Amino acid sequence: MRFFDFFPLLSFLIIGLMITGRIILLKMKNVQIIPKVKKNKLLKYFLYSFFLLILILLIFELTITAFQISHTNLPCFISNNFVDSLFLKVVGTLLILTSLVFMGFTLQNFNKSLRFGMDPNNLGKLITTGIFSVSRNPFFVSIEIYFIGIAFLITNLFFIAIALSTIINIHLFILKEEKFMQQNYGEEYEKFNRKVRRYF
Repeated sequence: MRFFDFFPLLSFLIIGLMITGRIILLKMKNVQIIPKVKKNKLLKYFLYSFFLLILILLIFELTITAFQISHTNLPCFISNNFVDSLFLKVVGTLLILTSLVFMGFTLQNFNKSLRFGMDPNNLGKLITTGIFSVSRNPFFVSIEIYFIGIAFLITNLFFIAIALSTIINIHLFILKEEKFMQQNYGEEYEKFNRKVRRYF
């Protein structure tokens, strides 16, 4: 059972290394992946601070599970597991493995077109082949599958809330991004939109 305790943290590190590795590789090739669009500084710092807090809590809770540490910064009703089911742990592990494979193919297929944020002055090539012929948003799908898998492995309110908020926020972001894509890629994106589904 120790594997099921440690795997969520290990998989989080793997997915983080995959994304960071791709970012470093693209930066070495002088590809600008982060937009230079100016945002409201107050809003930006608030969002970054909130995101950083959630990220620290997430890593802390994954570490607690991995090393079976009894201390937690969260109230018991949030951090205590509802069930301890081998079936749910196996399902969660399979979902996480699927998300890692999906993420690997996605980052590979992105090639030099990986962008974080929306900048009309820094558009990559629209990718419609490979894993993008199965899903218009494989990067986001892999993240959603990952956090659903974590919620199956660690069945407490904290990770269930993380999974649900990830799904909702990603969906809202995708809707916003679709408008951006239509405005900037025009007919090419419209054809892609008609051919490939948003998720699967």
